[in-house]
Amino acid sequence: MAKLKKNEFVEFGPYKMVGKEIRTKIENFNPVFPSKYPTIPSLWQQCFSDGTFDTLANMTEYCPAETPNGYEGYVRDFNSEDGTFTYVAGFLMKVNTPVPDGYVAYDIPACTIAKTWIEGEEHEIYPNADQLTIEAIRQNGYEVDWQNYFKCEVYTDQRFGMPQRSGQKVLILDIYIPIKQV
Repeated sequence: MAKLKKNEFVEFGPYKMVGKEIRTKIENFNPVFPSKYPTIPSLWQQCFSDGTFDTLANMTEYCPAETPNGYEGYVRDFNSEDGTFTYVAGFLMKVNTPVPDGYVAYDIPACTIAKTWIEGEEHEIYPNADQLTIEAIRQNGYEVDWQNYFKCEVYTDQRFGMPQRSGQKVLILDIYIPIKQV
């Protein structure tokens, strides 16, 4: 089972999220019920195969030193009526980053975030990360800043990429969510 490994509240940003996006639904992971929406795993596969990440990684002068070495999945614009949201696979970059053709960019203003490490097997992490992070936020006297909401999945090389490539089953995914005092 996935568990909260680490939790901290830190100042974050401003940054620009640059990458490729889809509009999707979370239920899209169930192959038994095909959906008209593209899937998050298919977006990641596309970005690895078409050079999306290579282009961003080569823009080293725009990669902030204080952000982790890894890839980011960015969730925004949740629509409660139809359950859809925007998902971007890409990199957190400096605010002055030029956006390559065919990419999208979203400005992330300076804010305070909950920064959690969720540990478990990959298939356990995704369905439990939000709940574990939100519980940690509430237990520490904060609440999610829903007015400025986003979620960032941070796939650090040290905690996620290298362990996965070496065949380890238990990984750590970083989750960032904006918060405010209660």
